[in-house]
Amino acid sequence: MIVKRLTKPLSKLMVSCSFSMALMLSLGSTLKADTIAISIPLSGDYSEVGRNFSMGAKLAMETIGKEHQLFIADDGCDKDLANLAVNDISALKPAIVTGMLCNDVAITFANSLRDSKLPLLVAGARSVRLIKDRDREGWNLWRMSPGDNAPAEKLADYISTNLKDTAFALVDDGTIYGRNLTDSIRLDLNDAGMAPQFADTFRAAQSTQSGMLRRLERSGVSVAFIASATTQDLLTIAKDHESLGIKNQLIVTEQLSTLPFLQEAEAVADGILIMMQQPSFTQESAGALNKLLNERNIKPSKGIYDGYAAIQVAIASLGKTKDETTQNLNSKRFETVLGDVEFDNSGKNIHNPYRLHIWQNGTLLPYDK
Repeated sequence: MIVKRLTKPLSKLMVSCSFSMALMLSLGSTLKADTIAISIPLSGDYSEVGRNFSMGAKLAMETIGKEHQLFIADDGCDKDLANLAVNDISALKPAIVTGMLCNDVAITFANSLRDSKLPLLVAGARSVRLIKDRDREGWNLWRMSPGDNAPAEKLADYISTNLKDTAFALVDDGTIYGRNLTDSIRLDLNDAGMAPQFADTFRAAQSTQSGMLRRLERSGVSVAFIASATTQDLLTIAKDHESLGIKNQLIVTEQLSTLPFLQEAEAVADGILIMMQQPSFTQESAGALNKLLNERNIKPSKGIYDGYAAIQVAIASLGKTKDETTQNLNSKRFETVLGDVEFDNSGKNIHNPYRLHIWQNGTLLPYDK
């Protein structure tokens, strides 16, 4: 059985205690102890993401969770709504909570349910703080979603493994995103005894980036990693790189992962590398879900796969007690449609989903090197 608690943004301050109490009374005799609760945005700016996640979760319950029940709460990716969702979910005493696609929501749940020891399986929020502060704050959570620093970790590993004797550059667009990413790479490389031979910041939202590319050319670097918060800036860089005939290798951030769908993609030369998550539907482990979506004429989306995977881990982790579920999360390896999930002592999923892809013949292919 699937139960929802929906709250529209404009009425969030009007939700009364009587509504919550009536809901609890009506459900108290039907929900079982092995209820799985999810908190997702079903209203507000991120409602489409939440609906896709909900669809994936429901499909997983239908295929592997028929002995369990699902309770869905709307958090709107909003701290106030998250507090309402916490109240509803904690009153139900579920076996585990998952979802929590936004950082503020995940932290609200972690703080509010700290003393209950209810296991929290974070399936979307990416804040590094969730892992760094987990032990100090006493949060009973595990983050299966990649951290904000996941692409930086993968890039630093690639550079330290493959570019030891190669001159390389780190370039950013001056945004918080770009600067944090290049700073994280630089720190990781410092630990490996490496440093970029050239660093630069370009001015975002310009019609051309030829100046920055010429500086890169004059620097003599063979490889340049470019971090940008926007697709358009990276597309401009890639087009200018081709038109100017510059030969150094470009590696860019995942904002250009939409390249196969852009009208100007033909102006981008083969060979540009993009650090991105592998598209969900291309995962070998997603075959059965792909088939199910095709049979039901459901358009695949990342959120569907995320929701399905979260329920897979939640169900596989369930024990007879909270302590047993906690132990399972700490020690087991879980197979999902998105690949393996396994947590280290900090509650971080040790399987980083980022990898390099290469633009080749109008498509993005895994770059195995």
